[in-house]
Amino acid sequence: MNKRILIFGSGVIGSVYGGLLAKAGYDVSLLARGKRLKDLQEKGLLLRRAMCPQTETVGVHVIPELRPNDVYDYVFVTLRAEQVEEALPVLAANASSCFVFMVNHAEGYDRWESTVGKGRVIAAFPGAGGRVDEEGKVFYSLTSRLIQPTTLGEPDGSLTPRIRELIRMLRKAGFPAVISRNMDAWQKTHLALVCPLACAIYCDGGNSRTLANNRQVLTQLSKALRETFAFIHRSEIGITPGKYRFMRLVPLPVMCFVLSRIYASSWAETFIDDHTRHARGEMMHLTEALIALAARHGCELIELGRLLPHHSR
Repeated sequence: MNKRILIFGSGVIGSVYGGLLAKAGYDVSLLARGKRLKDLQEKGLLLRRAMCPQTETVGVHVIPELRPNDVYDYVFVTLRAEQVEEALPVLAANASSCFVFMVNHAEGYDRWESTVGKGRVIAAFPGAGGRVDEEGKVFYSLTSRLIQPTTLGEPDGSLTPRIRELIRMLRKAGFPAVISRNMDAWQKTHLALVCPLACAIYCDGGNSRTLANNRQVLTQLSKALRETFAFIHRSEIGITPGKYRFMRLVPLPVMCFVLSRIYASSWAETFIDDHTRHARGEMMHLTEALIALAARHGCELIELGRLLPHHSR
């Protein structure tokens, strides 16, 4: 039986996952509001992958709301972190059995499960990036399996049939996808990486290209990254995946050099710069959550604090 999927959120991530899952043959609906809803209704879902000259129009159903009796096999929640709380009652009222939260998070999953329902939550994180232009066209890229594949898992770490099925579906749609047996640690480790990377752009006051040449901010960023990863390592959270353990040990000059090269790349424009500048509210929300998490563990993230926009005021 063909799986019925709802994408709850129609920004870059929702559009890319909805579009590629629809192309793979799944029955996909995309929930949208405001101008995005109007664009999708009038023009359809327009996708253009990096390095591809043509724009595709992908057939998806477009809906303005999720009603309680609209049942889907999987609901992909592709909102920004600060938008999730408002959406939880709507999700809880719906009769679908599985909600895949593709949202960065620092607080664990108790709140989501207590509201939406025990056993109805899957934790996930996307492996895609891009932007939506004024015409409603989505320009996107997928991250590789080596760098950051789409990652998902059960909150309790168990390997269930639905996790295996989701991995098969995502891979069929063209996404590099892997299972994590500890998504809570994975997402907290991810915050230790992305929060300093974003705050450095805000501190620079420009974009990834200008930051690539700002030695002072890159040095501070390097200190902040070593600090955040040292916190994750010392706490009972544990750095996950283990490939990031080196971050707390890299000499500052080496890290500055590597970061400068990364920020000067077109990859950084797609996967760091676009989201950081257009989702400032989300990144500040997540940074505050990371700082609060560290404080609960008795750790003050001083170096990260020095990158915050208010620090110089």
